[in-house]
Amino acid sequence: MWRSCGIILLSLMLVTPVAPSRDQHFSFWSDNPEVFLDAIKNSAGQTLPALPAGQRVCGGILTHHFLASGLMVRFFAGLKGQASPETIILLGPNHFHQGLANISISSLPWKTPFGVLQTDTQLVRQIAKAIQLPEDTEAFTGEHSVGVLIPFLKYYFPHSRVVPILIDVNADTNRLHRLRDVLAARAENPKTLLLLSMDFSHDSVASVADARDEQARAVITSMDSAKTQSLRVDCRKGLWLLLESLKRTGCDRVQINEHTNSAQIAGKPDQPNVTSYFTIYFLNAPPRAS
Repeated sequence: MWRSCGIILLSLMLVTPVAPSRDQHFSFWSDNPEVFLDAIKNSAGQTLPALPAGQRVCGGILTHHFLASGLMVRFFAGLKGQASPETIILLGPNHFHQGLANISISSLPWKTPFGVLQTDTQLVRQIAKAIQLPEDTEAFTGEHSVGVLIPFLKYYFPHSRVVPILIDVNADTNRLHRLRDVLAARAENPKTLLLLSMDFSHDSVASVADARDEQARAVITSMDSAKTQSLRVDCRKGLWLLLESLKRTGCDRVQINEHTNSAQIAGKPDQPNVTSYFTIYFLNAPPRAS
């Protein structure tokens, strides 16, 4: 009997194909460009305030809530007109606390509806060494904070490489400081763009969201990273990391582009569970020619 079972099991092992190891991440709607093209079409002709003369965008904050896809489109369209980054570092919250640790990185490329978006593998390895954590590909599965934005990156910056980093609410302070040092050094390069995918107030009525957002606006415009932990946003430690990294490069001029919330976009002023959004550019004057 046992011999027969063993033969059957061996036969199954021989004929059942082994699932291939995953060699890329899948972005949201990886095979459906229409979702993104419709968002781009619906925002055609809508532009953001012009940048001050002689300044460039070196960082930014934008939403990952697709209800607010128009904000995403205008954010990236505005960037495309004045930036051609080689590397885009994309920070986002780890909403579901997935993965091995509370800071997650991966060098796997991303499948998008507009082609494969490659990663900056050298920078990923540098970060892994600095924070003493291995790559953690599974942490990114289904995580919309980066997955929703990756296709837009490929569409607007087809030749750029990405470095996605997930920051959990419980991220270790010492590792965050080491990560800040790496990001600040890399952000000195004008061909690097540092972005934070973050929504603001959640689960409140619009009037409460507006009050919370004014606090967030004051902290961000003053680059006061010490006060980020008191804010009602969905990636406080990511915001601290962004502000700390950019301040060290002199990228400390803040341009608020848009501010709205889900109640306004949906036309439901009495919505009880409002999510609010900002899109923000951080600016740095380019170095003067010697």
